[in-house]
Amino acid sequence: MTEVTVLSQLILKRKKTFLCLLFIIGFVSWLIRPIDFIFPEDYSTLIFDTNGHLLRATLASDQQYRFPSDSEVLSEKYVTALLTFEDKRFFSHPGIDPLALTHAAFTNLKSEKRVRGGSTLPMQIARLAQPKKRTYLNKLYECFIALKLSLHFSKEEILKLYSAHVPMGGNLVGIQAASYRYFGKPVTELTWAEATLFAVLPNSPAMINLERQRPYLIQKRNGLLKKMLEKQIIDTVTFEMACQEPLPDANRNLPFISPHFTHFVKNKSDTDKIRTTLDKNIQAQVKEAARLHHNHLADQGIANLAVIVAETQTGKVRAYLGSQDYLDSQNGGQVDGVQAFRSTGSLLKPFLVAKALDRGPYTMSSKLQDVPTFYGTFAPQNASKEFSGLVDLEQVLIRSLNVPSVRLLNAFGVGDFYDFLIQGGLEGLFRTPEGYGLSLILGGAEASLFELVQLYLTLANSGSLQALRTIEVDKVEQTRTSETTLLSEGAAWLVLNVLSDLSRPGIDFYWHHFDNQIPVAWKTGTSYGQKDGWAIGVNQQWTIGVWAGNFTGEGNAALSGAQSAAPLLFDLFNQLTERDQPMWFEEPEYDLKEVIACIESGYPAGTHCLEKQTLKIPFVSHIPGTCPFHRRYLIDIATSNSVCSICWQGMETSWVNRYIVPPSVKEILLKSGHHVDSIPRHAAHCPNFYDEDRLELVYPVNGIKIFIPRDFDGKYEKVVFSAKHQQPATHLFWFLNGSLIGETVENHQFAVELNPGAYKLTVQDEEGFVRSIAFSAYKKET
Repeated sequence: MTEVTVLSQLILKRKKTFLCLLFIIGFVSWLIRPIDFIFPEDYSTLIFDTNGHLLRATLASDQQYRFPSDSEVLSEKYVTALLTFEDKRFFSHPGIDPLALTHAAFTNLKSEKRVRGGSTLPMQIARLAQPKKRTYLNKLYECFIALKLSLHFSKEEILKLYSAHVPMGGNLVGIQAASYRYFGKPVTELTWAEATLFAVLPNSPAMINLERQRPYLIQKRNGLLKKMLEKQIIDTVTFEMACQEPLPDANRNLPFISPHFTHFVKNKSDTDKIRTTLDKNIQAQVKEAARLHHNHLADQGIANLAVIVAETQTGKVRAYLGSQDYLDSQNGGQVDGVQAFRSTGSLLKPFLVAKALDRGPYTMSSKLQDVPTFYGTFAPQNASKEFSGLVDLEQVLIRSLNVPSVRLLNAFGVGDFYDFLIQGGLEGLFRTPEGYGLSLILGGAEASLFELVQLYLTLANSGSLQALRTIEVDKVEQTRTSETTLLSEGAAWLVLNVLSDLSRPGIDFYWHHFDNQIPVAWKTGTSYGQKDGWAIGVNQQWTIGVWAGNFTGEGNAALSGAQSAAPLLFDLFNQLTERDQPMWFEEPEYDLKEVIACIESGYPAGTHCLEKQTLKIPFVSHIPGTCPFHRRYLIDIATSNSVCSICWQGMETSWVNRYIVPPSVKEILLKSGHHVDSIPRHAAHCPNFYDEDRLELVYPVNGIKIFIPRDFDGKYEKVVFSAKHQQPATHLFWFLNGSLIGETVENHQFAVELNPGAYKLTVQDEEGFVRSIAFSAYKKET
């Protein structure tokens, strides 16, 4: 051998060594380089109830049910069955099992076909992550990936990866999805038979669908059970009982509980695992109670229903029913009635009363006028179409009276109350305060059941706005949540006490006659045209809201809050409230103060009030005021006429107190048989009595003949009366032929519908000064 030949061989040998070292270095570098990803981050969103029960799983983007791998809780039974069946040396090999591979190769060569695979779990993960045709070269590639997986992941992590991505039939991926689909429970609760089934199911493609060859699948399962019996993993009794278990129903579906709620929380969260506040068991109770109640509503032509139940102390939503049945396509069951904006009806009245109490000078016994009232073309009416003259705030709430509520809102200010509602979370208000006007308190506002229940929760939460919670958060995050004070605690408590006295529907009407009954502060609302029926109630344990109506927006004469929604409200309170736990709210003595009030008017007593009582008002009440009805008059004893400094000379006089109500109130009270004081007539000779400039009737004038005009469509128009007063802010009372027809403030114009005939028109101010004229009206004959 020449020196050149020797040198060439030496160079070749060194090249081979270098290439070998280079390969080893490259392979080791590849092995130790971190794995960026194994599987695409494409998972189902899992939504659980407060106790960890699955409510719903959404589809991943590829239409597969694939649960996140970190949601997998390893089941010892499943792991044991899986490793016994697939990879018995899993915890000892480095990712590949040389013995299994050798045995598989020998068996396949001997039989001249593929009988065994010899793949370990890491190798199967590699194949699942990057599916390829089964060749020896691809098998080698899987071995390399398996080694890398074992280097970078713990055995437990590898088991989780496999169990989360193994195909389980149809569009199910992973045993967690399969466990909920086929058995309705997490893998930690699987029996030996169920765990063994999941171990053998992915191994046989022909068996991957539970609808096909079920006897053969049972044979495969029981074969693995027998193998575990032989290895003394399970005992004979466990083996025999497991073999008797039937296969699951292949047509069973994944949980689909409260779909409206789960859709709502999914849109609020950006995670793939959401633990909500919903309670699966309470949701089931509410759904069943609603189903029974809806049967009654459906008979009356009321198609839809929505319910929300929240814990009063925490604001956590425990039940959420967006419609009577999500699958009721005929009646729009997929519409979420909890989130839909609807007319509020009378539900905002308690908050106006509470705000008025906080501002002052009102007490719960303060009298408001309940009389025919006109604000331009707006003339509110009570549901009964009747008037009481004067009613206190308590009765305004108990009887849900519209007219005094509108008058209270006018006194409080539409803008201020509108701002309160915005601060209270009503996001459906799309008009300006002027756009809503005084109808704001009668259902002119739009709000959802979710928002209204949250607002009523404010009453139970000492006047502080507490947002309804739908997603569980840790305690640290809870403490960071700030609350907005909307009402004083005293006003909230006073309103709650009044609302608890409302008469209840059905057999609950006599609730207060029995011991240990459930107190509830509640309010109903019915929108204009009877399109919405509301009922919302509060006690120390629960805040519940119910809406009934038609998603189509059509009205129904049988629909009302009291009859359509309230019965279900009290069914739920009776079912959910625990009688051995606190049910009512303690009086906030530190946030209430006592005031000496007039017994007759309910306002803080003035100097002319004779009978008085002690009432409680919020501590923050700050606007002063006294009884507006008691007045003191100096009268001539001889004539009983009132006199003043201009005309009292030479008379024997005396001071008298009178309870003077406005003429509109007086007329109603007299008709109902009540005694009513009158303003003493002023001395006729007094110059003040003949003050012609005090009150002027601008139109009509005395003796005029009024032609009643028609509009373009031929209908007769109203005639507008007009008056002026030296003090424009005063109230004027209009009488036609002796009957009160209305009252005006500031803008003293009044539209009246006339028929042909003779009339006497009288206008009176608050002090009793009057002007009267006579006129006639006629229509042109057609």
